[in-house]
Amino acid sequence: MSATEREQVMPPRPLMPWTMALCAGLCAGCGLVLNMAADLLLGEPAAPVTLLMVIPVAAAACIVLARSCMRLVRWRRWLYAAAFGLVAGAVVSAGWAIGALRASRALDNRAASSLEFVVHGDPSINDDAHSYICDAYEGENRLGQVRLSCDRELDAGSHVRAIGRISRFENDAYGRSRVLRGELRKVKVIRLVSVDEGSPRPLLRLRNGLLASIAPATDPARALIAGVVCGRSSELRSQPAGDWFSVTGTAHLIAVSGSHLAIVAFVIEGVLQKTRCSRGLQRAILAIALVGYAVFTGASPSAVRACCMVFATLVVNGTGRRRHGASALFVTMSIFVLLRPMVLFDMGFQLSCASVFAILCFCPYATYALGELGVPTGIAGMLSVTLCSQLATLPITIPAFGTFSLIAPLANAVIGPVVSLLLAVSIVLVPFSLVAPLQPWALVVPMIAARCALFFEQLFAAVPGASVSVPPNSVWIYLVPCLLAVLLVWWPRPRARPMAVGLACLVLLASIPYIYWDRFAPPSVTVLDVGQADAILIRQGGAVALVDCGLDERVVAALVRNNVHHIDAVFVTHWDEDHWGGLPAVLEQFPVGTIAVAADALEDAPGEVLNRPGVKYRQVRRGDTFDIGAFRTRVMWPFDTVDGEDNEDSLVLLLSYAQKGKSLRVLLTGDAELDQEREFVQEVGDIDVLKLGHHGSKASVDTDLLETLKPELSIASAGEGNRYGHPSDACIDAVRDVGGAFVCTIEQGDITVSPTITGFAMRCQRP
Repeated sequence: MSATEREQVMPPRPLMPWTMALCAGLCAGCGLVLNMAADLLLGEPAAPVTLLMVIPVAAAACIVLARSCMRLVRWRRWLYAAAFGLVAGAVVSAGWAIGALRASRALDNRAASSLEFVVHGDPSINDDAHSYICDAYEGENRLGQVRLSCDRELDAGSHVRAIGRISRFENDAYGRSRVLRGELRKVKVIRLVSVDEGSPRPLLRLRNGLLASIAPATDPARALIAGVVCGRSSELRSQPAGDWFSVTGTAHLIAVSGSHLAIVAFVIEGVLQKTRCSRGLQRAILAIALVGYAVFTGASPSAVRACCMVFATLVVNGTGRRRHGASALFVTMSIFVLLRPMVLFDMGFQLSCASVFAILCFCPYATYALGELGVPTGIAGMLSVTLCSQLATLPITIPAFGTFSLIAPLANAVIGPVVSLLLAVSIVLVPFSLVAPLQPWALVVPMIAARCALFFEQLFAAVPGASVSVPPNSVWIYLVPCLLAVLLVWWPRPRARPMAVGLACLVLLASIPYIYWDRFAPPSVTVLDVGQADAILIRQGGAVALVDCGLDERVVAALVRNNVHHIDAVFVTHWDEDHWGGLPAVLEQFPVGTIAVAADALEDAPGEVLNRPGVKYRQVRRGDTFDIGAFRTRVMWPFDTVDGEDNEDSLVLLLSYAQKGKSLRVLLTGDAELDQEREFVQEVGDIDVLKLGHHGSKASVDTDLLETLKPELSIASAGEGNRYGHPSDACIDAVRDVGGAFVCTIEQGDITVSPTITGFAMRCQRP
């Protein structure tokens, strides 16, 4: 290709509108004021009020520069817009903050039974616990927004009266995020007094009817249909299939956003073109239909943002003006922030806006660059969309999830069209499920498409290294978007050879995390968050062992997010299902070298775990030792042969690490309780970390046992809302009475301890 031809193909630099400065000013003003208000709402000392003077000072500086500096005359409109945005953002967010503080005082010392709660939107489901965003009312007076949690499903619009506890959010990452989104208190329901579903609006009635006919809780494919058609992804995210979308970087395919509206618009336009309506009437019908669909799916910020941008495009096209995507984006964002400043902290809104901005600005460059390497145009377009949006949203996704999907570009290229087809056929066929005679047939084609999408999701999620963990405080997650902008916008003319070298370097860099975790992992013991079950990961270098496998496929998701690619040995402490139930899934997803159980317990092993090709089976006895990297592991219990059926048959393992001045001693007790632990505790002696037996039951430890072991940290693995009440108050009190620290997977998620020269370090998935 000649230089002249290259210049014709090379996309022009994107034109940035002055509304970008307006939007930036609004976000900065709102962010500062709302964070100060959040400190007060969380009961923490607020920053000095004088800090607010930064806003008028910065606004005045922008105006002075615009009026006095001739070198900045071309940026005058930008400076004025930034100044206005700073002041406007501070004013509207201050108004919300004052109202929130008043509502907070009104909710103080209130009994939950004296209030009525009106449910908004779909629930978040975690271990059968449902949590909802609700408006709290006292009579006709709305007090504020709260997060209500209970053990049953409630329809949107329901009026609820309950007996429960109202409390503040803790000042941690989760609590702060809820407050910044406008939720002032959390309400834990002890008993529901009454639930009045009222008279829902027509669209809500239609949505509830469709969800009832789809029945998303009964099957992952049905849950996927409910997600893409009705915008309800609660059931899918609560199932193991929901983790596949996170691992493959395709979770955005479920969330209702611009791509969904584009498909819906395509279907509606296809129908309208068969009519004799004028072009203007078709646009009006299309706009109304898209607004209705956005409301129907729950009016999430990403859906409303996309709907506003589509509406703006229709208006511009109708008036004959040239459309400009970036202008529509920043105008829409500004309106959102002015009307509801808390939307600034909604992750869906952040991801939607950041990805759209990256696609508008950088996608043409990425498509051109991939074309220079010989990638076909269609494939280059799909890959560039995924790459640009994924890299631009790193500062949002990494701190929130701590993972980065390496397989996302390929997964999106394959699964994206399947989900688009699923949506297209579903919005046509699923409504027929409301007609009784057609109900058995209406979901046949959507179910086929949904199962096809889930097949590819599971296939890509099972690829070793599909997703890697990234420290949330990594500096590079903020540098990558900046380097992307510099590379794609200011690199004058990409050439094929240097781009090939750059692509090879990118592939090499992408493989470094895989190589690191597969061969050079630091020594650590991780109690995995797998619900009301046990699974403990031990690794050092290339050696990986797993003690117990949880109850179900959640253990696979936990291993994936901890960058496990193979497992040398699996120790099953005993044959309670919450200790071995996930083993078949582990054997399907990971190469496993050895399965070890207590002496004679193999005879009673479930058939699902026996006779696996390539797997060795070993029975271990008291006193046996073996190495996991630099960890020396010793069997402390049972003393005799067992059948592995009861808690007292549990394998107890003592891990000892001593290398390069670092040391760590960890006792893993399975479901063993006091009667068994007293038999070997004197031999174990002083330890650093105790994995509490039987999920922290009241019979797992007492003060005498803890005074012998002297653990600095005791860890319980339990599921939120479990019916056993684990971990028990007696266990927690005993740990704290002897001066030890207590943590649980319910609150912290995965809990990792690593040896250090001065003792050990603890890292939690949810700090």
